[in-house]
Amino acid sequence: MLTAEAIGSCRSGSWAAATPAVSVVVATHDRAAFLPGLMAAIEELQSPPGGLELVIADDGSSDVTWPQLRRQIAATRLPALALRLPPCGGPSVPRNTAAAHARGALLALTDDDCLPEPGWVVALASALDAGAGIAQGTTLPVDGGPDGPWDRTIEVRPLSGLWETCNLGVRATTFCELGGFPVRSALRRAARGFGEDVLLGAALARRDGAVAATAAVVRHRWLPGSYRDHLAGRRRLVGFPMLVAEVPELRERMWSGRFLTRRTAMVDLGLGSLVVAGLSRRPITAAAALPWLVTATRDARHRPGRPLPWRLAQVLAADLVAAASLAEGSIRHRTPLL
Repeated sequence: MLTAEAIGSCRSGSWAAATPAVSVVVATHDRAAFLPGLMAAIEELQSPPGGLELVIADDGSSDVTWPQLRRQIAATRLPALALRLPPCGGPSVPRNTAAAHARGALLALTDDDCLPEPGWVVALASALDAGAGIAQGTTLPVDGGPDGPWDRTIEVRPLSGLWETCNLGVRATTFCELGGFPVRSALRRAARGFGEDVLLGAALARRDGAVAATAAVVRHRWLPGSYRDHLAGRRRLVGFPMLVAEVPELRERMWSGRFLTRRTAMVDLGLGSLVVAGLSRRPITAAAALPWLVTATRDARHRPGRPLPWRLAQVLAADLVAAASLAEGSIRHRTPLL
């Protein structure tokens, strides 16, 4: 398990004497403003038999995350440990390092942009009692909705097959035996990791099975974003063919086995029909693009702030970036996924 040497640490007053059954593990990076809410949510968690602790690793944040963490750890009643790491380039090493310092037999994983609901840990622990290697809970957006047209959140219904780290439960011994989260990226010049959660989650599920912990609920914050951020997210789809190549069972969750989603299938059909219409000079062929245009128009209407034609152009351009990225990844990894 690849970990990092901590360059700083702080412990709560109750850390030394605790012998917890469950360790909540979090990696954080430049999210100082989110930490008070995260800590408050974890403090309100129902404690499983044996109790729980928090281990949080700061991945070389450049904001005031570390001073904020020190204040939060000093004030909490929970057994809690915070680790200050040098920049690791992604969440895998911080998560692995936090897990290596955890003392619970079960690890409850969430992210720094999430807010676990009170029954979260108990529900994850109960789901794992049946002997499965990994439990995935339900992730829903926080109430209130986005403030901007390109703000983003995550919604996950177990079992997603992508093993998003916002809401997972695993056994500490199995996590260590499999080496924790791998450290790799399928993306060129990627600043952060990609796909490590999918690879580890799939390995755990193959080994000991998986269970849906639908009652284990985490709320994911709405993250502010620009159109450039939205395009960057579409560009990251270049890595999905790599994941399908290494985790073939993902095919079962793709739309018709060959398309990432129904939306990407509509984009490909629409593009193909427009090309054929142009080459054959038969406009009637372009009618196959209508489902894509209808969906894109509906999407644009839900992104206010600019005239509809402008927003529609932005949505269509983002769909084209996604299609090009999937095509590039398919060629690079010799695994068709459109």
